[in-house]
Amino acid sequence: MRDSKRATDVSQQIEILKTRGMLIEDEQKAAEYLLDIGYYRLGFYWFPFEKCYPESIHRDHMFNKGTRMEYAIKLYYFDFDIRNLFLRCISRIEVNFRTKVIYTASNHFSDDPFWYAKAENFEDNFVSGSNYQRALSDLKRESTIMKDLEKYDRAYAPAWKAIEHMTFGSVICLYENLRDAKLRSDIAKAFGIEKQRELRSYINFLRQLRNRCAHGKVLFDMSFPQAISNSRELKLGSRKTMLSGGYMVLKYMLRKVSANREKDLIAAMRNIFAKIDAPEVLSVIEKCSGLENDLLG
Repeated sequence: MRDSKRATDVSQQIEILKTRGMLIEDEQKAAEYLLDIGYYRLGFYWFPFEKCYPESIHRDHMFNKGTRMEYAIKLYYFDFDIRNLFLRCISRIEVNFRTKVIYTASNHFSDDPFWYAKAENFEDNFVSGSNYQRALSDLKRESTIMKDLEKYDRAYAPAWKAIEHMTFGSVICLYENLRDAKLRSDIAKAFGIEKQRELRSYINFLRQLRNRCAHGKVLFDMSFPQAISNSRELKLGSRKTMLSGGYMVLKYMLRKVSANREKDLIAAMRNIFAKIDAPEVLSVIEKCSGLENDLLG
């Protein structure tokens, strides 16, 4: 069936929003927002202010009384700010996780600098699998690895060179498929985590969160497809699939990397919340994400 909807210009979009009950005091500024951010993208941020929220099937798009366009804009910039903040923090954790895997495993296999390419060190079929083979192949296109292979005439570079060039996802898969359970446990304990399944849950969540941030996805009302593991350190309760649960994981992992970076994260989050001077927006953030001032740290 052909979609009957047609493209609308900015003036038409403003009229549509007004007929649905949105208060727009400065139409010129509203037009700037719509041309800059886009009607469709902003729709994710004014949806929580619609009467039917969270029902998405039979939406009539009518807004709660008193809804202002500024509410959606403030929520959009809240998302924008935490995406940028989370990306910086996750990058710090990614580097540290990579370093701990390289250091701990390379000292475990101290006589074999090429341990990461040996099938006997991993679960069945991991090294021969197409994804890991592609990762190993991609390494050979890195200039520093190419120079190493040419200089020493060998098939692989040492682990401490090669794994630095792997993607975050490949390093996580490498860790998860290590055959030696004690080695996996030792890497988890380097983060103060007793059970390796908890580290796997946390680090895979951070990978998902990083990907969402990097691709500009909506964060404030996201729901993770797989619940984050509870642990002795983290009692997530109903937040296991919410952004607030993810924030608790991010804060915990960052603390294990650097107490100062955790303090920086908390301070930055408090500054982001301080920018929001509309109680209606704060209420939506708390309801949708579980984030609130008392949880920040």
